[in-house]
Amino acid sequence: MKLSQNELNLLNDQISEHMNHILKCTVPDERYGRLLLASPPDRRYPYIYPRDVSSACQLFRRVAGSRHQYDAGPTAFQLLEAMARFMKDVQRSDGFWGQRYSLQGEDKSIYKQEDNIAHGIAILCNYLLTAHRLQKPIPDLQDYLQAVDKAVQFALKHNYHSELNLFYSTTAIHESAIEEGYTCWVNLAYQYAFMLTREVDMVFQEKSIMDPQCLELCAHFEYSVRELFMAGDRYFRRFNKFGHMDLRPDVTLLSPFYFGYVKYTRELERSVAYIESHLCDPELGMVMRYLPFYKDFDTHVHAGNGPWLQYTAILAQYHFWNGNRERGEQLLNMINQYRNEQGEIPEHLSTCERFYEFMEKEWRTGIDFEKEFYKPILLDNLDFGHILEEANNMARSYKRTGEKCMILNKKIKGGGYIQFATPLMWSHVEYARALLVRAGDWWRMRN
Repeated sequence: MKLSQNELNLLNDQISEHMNHILKCTVPDERYGRLLLASPPDRRYPYIYPRDVSSACQLFRRVAGSRHQYDAGPTAFQLLEAMARFMKDVQRSDGFWGQRYSLQGEDKSIYKQEDNIAHGIAILCNYLLTAHRLQKPIPDLQDYLQAVDKAVQFALKHNYHSELNLFYSTTAIHESAIEEGYTCWVNLAYQYAFMLTREVDMVFQEKSIMDPQCLELCAHFEYSVRELFMAGDRYFRRFNKFGHMDLRPDVTLLSPFYFGYVKYTRELERSVAYIESHLCDPELGMVMRYLPFYKDFDTHVHAGNGPWLQYTAILAQYHFWNGNRERGEQLLNMINQYRNEQGEIPEHLSTCERFYEFMEKEWRTGIDFEKEFYKPILLDNLDFGHILEEANNMARSYKRTGEKCMILNKKIKGGGYIQFATPLMWSHVEYARALLVRAGDWWRMRN
């Protein structure tokens, strides 16, 4: 798709705008330059999350390496390099990465969340490949390669079930027990990480120290996992721990598209149709994560159920990629409708009525606490101080939401709406990525 100069100028300005919002979620650091948080440090998520950072690093790689030479390119590379260095430095000696980290590099994890190893690998690999493309020096290259190799070996040893050719997880993207088993998201995240690992091995072949047997196993996994989460004419979200297919709707049915595998276009189309027919919020529009059967203990509803804007932006990406420009524009316009006066995009929305109901029925009764800190999904021997710190973060964010993030409007069903976790770095990342996909300036998807 060839853009006019005016279109390129507009795209450049839009990418810069979203990069400025992303920078609000960073903190200056003497060692790394800037560190990327999930939200501003005084908001709901004042930590470094490998999952969120990995999504951002995919964007940074493209913005920094694009032939269009966006104004935000140098900043994107600086953040990409900083976060790769941080992840290398906080990696445990056995190759493990946790759910989240403080600015000082302390592991603040609560959940096991086994996909973080894949996200850590992806962060390092995307940095190495971008630096190579831009002909930037890579200090401590061998340390990066060794970190990738250790992470691959840790994942294969501790999370991979070879007889099933699948990775097992207790929690992942949703951070709740609804994900226990073998999920589409986790396994496609590993497939993406292994694809990058093999690419790094090819680029840095003379200096690579990666275990050949691990690379061979990665290739075998990558080849077969793409078909393991299909049932009939669409994808499904997981096998539970007993091997039963979980056919309920979930935004993670977009995982094959999100991680770059689009060979089965019909199955993707049917999966997207299934998401949109079941998960579009009837009052606020856009897509929910999953159906909010909150009486199910495994179903966690934060601050009242509603649409999640980063996932809505990913859905827009799919429609732009698939040629459905009108639907993609419609989804981005819905997101725009709920940006605040500063142009910031929240994590998710809920109606005021749902928020009040959540506070009365789940928060004040302690049910939300029990779901959030359900022992089987927590790390073994978790320090209670981490639980207490997170509970206090939750209490502050719910209080702030009720006081400052509520837009009252009697004309809207539900009495108005709330904006939760604004701005969310990940939401701006996916919106910017949608703009690039719309413009045809994204990586070619693999078949």
